[in-house]
Amino acid sequence: MAPNLAQVLNTLAHEIRTPLAVSQGYLKLYLDGRLTNADDQQRAFQQTREALGVLATLCTDMGRVSALSESPAPALPERVAVTDFVTMLRGAPEVDGAAWSGDTGAAAIATHGPRDLALATSIVAKAAFDEARDEPRLLRTAAGDGFTLLAGTDAAIGALEPGPDADGACEVNFMKGGKGLRLIWAAFILQQHRVRTWSHQAHRASVGFRFPLVQK
Repeated sequence: MAPNLAQVLNTLAHEIRTPLAVSQGYLKLYLDGRLTNADDQQRAFQQTREALGVLATLCTDMGRVSALSESPAPALPERVAVTDFVTMLRGAPEVDGAAWSGDTGAAAIATHGPRDLALATSIVAKAAFDEARDEPRLLRTAAGDGFTLLAGTDAAIGALEPGPDADGACEVNFMKGGKGLRLIWAAFILQQHRVRTWSHQAHRASVGFRFPLVQK
């Protein structure tokens, strides 16, 4: 389920707060005459520039999320073979360095943009990997009535294998702090593609995806 308006606004307010505070803080120091050293001034302006860059990125993300949330669910006219989709995922920098295992089958996924779908999937997988910190990052695939992709640590993936309706399964948190609106954008893309996502109460550093399959 994609986030609702209140959740989007709460996430946006949270993400804006830090770069805005950084910019205001350094400008206040400068205007108060407390940055007398040239190196300190240079460092302050660089930090302010980076913070304003974050705000600019958030504005771009807001536009992308707004366009998705206001438009009706699009048709899924394209077909992408699961093997080709996995190839796209393997090339995503968000999941670089993860160990892959499992099979993909010979079916296809319906889509209105396979690269957007691959990017959304990799963004959500990276959020789970970030919580795993230094533990090995694993991606496991399985073919069946739907194509399944599991991302996380070994223990977390094992807990996800029973599926989204099993005991302990729970909704994915798409409002994780520090992720900007990329996760929310990804949530809308996955929803449009009828992808089911789930995590596990005891293993939050994990996420499962189940993609509906179509005949090629």
